[in-house]
Amino acid sequence: MIDGAARDRLIARMLMVGVRGASEDDPALRADLDACRDAGCAAVILFDVDLPAMSALTGAGVTRDEAKARAVRNILGPRQTGALTEHLKRFLGDSAIVAVDQEGGDVARLSRARGFPCTLSAAGCAALDESGRRSEAAALARTVADAGFTLNLAPCVDLALNPANPIIAGKRRAYAAHPSLAAACASLVVEAHRAAGVASCLKHFPGHGSSTADSHLGFADITQTHSPELEWAPYRMMFDALGRSAVAVMTGHVHHRLFDPDHPASLSRAWTTGVLRERLGFEGPVVVDSLDMGAVTGRYAPEEALVLAINAGADVLLDCNNAPGDPRACPAPAMHEAVARAVTDGRVVGGIERLALSAARIEATLVGRPRA
Repeated sequence: MIDGAARDRLIARMLMVGVRGASEDDPALRADLDACRDAGCAAVILFDVDLPAMSALTGAGVTRDEAKARAVRNILGPRQTGALTEHLKRFLGDSAIVAVDQEGGDVARLSRARGFPCTLSAAGCAALDESGRRSEAAALARTVADAGFTLNLAPCVDLALNPANPIIAGKRRAYAAHPSLAAACASLVVEAHRAAGVASCLKHFPGHGSSTADSHLGFADITQTHSPELEWAPYRMMFDALGRSAVAVMTGHVHHRLFDPDHPASLSRAWTTGVLRERLGFEGPVVVDSLDMGAVTGRYAPEEALVLAINAGADVLLDCNNAPGDPRACPAPAMHEAVARAVTDGRVVGGIERLALSAARIEATLVGRPRA
């Protein structure tokens, strides 16, 4: 018989959701945190821009730049963000994970526009000499740590193999086209975050840099463009150098029909377990890229996607709840209920023992990380 209380605790540990609101007095934040409490969820991710609000503004004729400035989500400035993250930690408890996407350059939730220090893109960082790269990595980690975050969903180790790629090379998110340079630069970022007491997450396995499409909008098919050994190499190098459970890895919504004809890597056991864990030897937590992205929502019902992600081998079930379109209530309770149903009726391979393995990985790598 399944122990319901134990099952619920383990499911809760696997959930990470986006929350709305920039202060503890904000009714939207109160509602979302109440929902997190109901679901037992202790992991959240923050953003500077609320995309549902931004899409509503642009739909009403507001310019994109003005809409972006007005559609505030969580992050207004350094002091306010620090107060918000401290409140979240108090509310969520000692095992809280407060995450952010802070790669640098264009992918900076802690942006210059919000009063944070300017950060270089990955490509800009790679153009520096060794000393400059170390300084830039340290500055990036310090910005994240000073704002109170415990997990940075960075660095991006996709390779700049397709210069026309709209979401990787087009935003200068790749350090280089060569895996050894990408791994060297990314390792400095991980080490700097570790020294600052912040966990890191490599992304987007198995490689988004050769794609021709943006997985925020739909499947990014890499069947004809992916170079397996080349694009896996940064992961292999970093696992060897840093340890096989020293970081998290985010799996991307990229589709390679020869590896899995039906599902993107994020929802594919062939990729997440077969390649990342068994072939590359990764032992840390796997974070599925946000389940509210078009690549997933356009093809899967929410419960189906959750079950596929778990059975693929994912440990952290991420729903940023920040996609363009109509706003949604906090998804944590519905996610919890969906996974509980799947465990109870046997759709989660391995059952409660499988959930326990994920919780252990998360606790070991992402929770309560001391300064080096």
